[in-house]
Amino acid sequence: MRLLFPAPTKRVSLSSTARLALPLAAIFALVVACTSPARAQNFADDSKWELGGHYAFLTLPSQCTGGSTCETSNSGLGANVTYNFSPWIGIDTEMDFFGDNGSAPTNLTGGNVTEGLFGLRFGPTTRRWGLYSVIRPGFVNFGRVLGPMAASGTPAPSADSAAISSLAPTPAPRFSAVLNYQASSTSPMAMLGFTRATDFAFNYGEAIEYRPTKHLALRLDVGDTIVSYPGATLGSQYHQHNFQISEAIVFRF
Repeated sequence: MRLLFPAPTKRVSLSSTARLALPLAAIFALVVACTSPARAQNFADDSKWELGGHYAFLTLPSQCTGGSTCETSNSGLGANVTYNFSPWIGIDTEMDFFGDNGSAPTNLTGGNVTEGLFGLRFGPTTRRWGLYSVIRPGFVNFGRVLGPMAASGTPAPSADSAAISSLAPTPAPRFSAVLNYQASSTSPMAMLGFTRATDFAFNYGEAIEYRPTKHLALRLDVGDTIVSYPGATLGSQYHQHNFQISEAIVFRF
C-alpha cells in the first residue's frame, strides 16, 4: 500500500526591509493624495498686489552729446509695485536710483540718476511661472548736469540753490567747476553751472517670474529704455537706446 503525501509548497516570506517599506509607501501615497488638492489651491494665481525690491542695471551716455559710442554702466537699487487686473494683465510701476558713477557732468547727463517707469505688463501665467511683456513710459532725472549761467554769476532758474554761492566767480583765483567750461552762447562771458535735468523715457521688454510659493516670486526683467534728450527727434542721435535689466524679490498678496 502506497501512501501519498501532498507536495510541500514554497512559502513566500518578505524580508524585514520589505515589510517596513510597504507601510511607509502606503502612508506616503496617502499624504500625497491628501495634500495635492491643498497644494493646487495654495498656488492659485489670484494675488492682486505685488511689492518687490530689486537690483537694477542701466547703461547711459557719458562724456558725449548723445552719441552711442560713449556709455557707462550704472548699478543701483529700486522698488516695483504691480496691481493685477487678472492673471494676464496688470499695472506695473518701477522706481530706481543710481549713484554718481564718477563721470564728469555734461550738458545732457551727470550726477545721481533717478528713474521712474509706469505702464502695463501682460502675458500668460501658470501657478509657478509668469511670462510678460512690459510697456512703461516714464522719466530719467540727472542730478548734476551742466546748464547755462549768466555773466553776473547767477545760475539759471532751474539750478540748485545750494550751488549758487559756490558757483559765483570771485576776484581771487580758485578752483571751480564753472571756470572749466565755456558755454556756446551769444554772450562770450556766459558760463555753465550745475543744475538738474529730467528727460522723457520709454521702457519696453520682457519679464519672467518664478513663484516657489503663493506669496513669493523671483522676477527678472530685460529691456530697452529709450531716453529723449533735449532737441531729440525719433531716430536722431539724441534719441538714445539704453540696455536695462533688473533682478527682484517680489512679495505677492
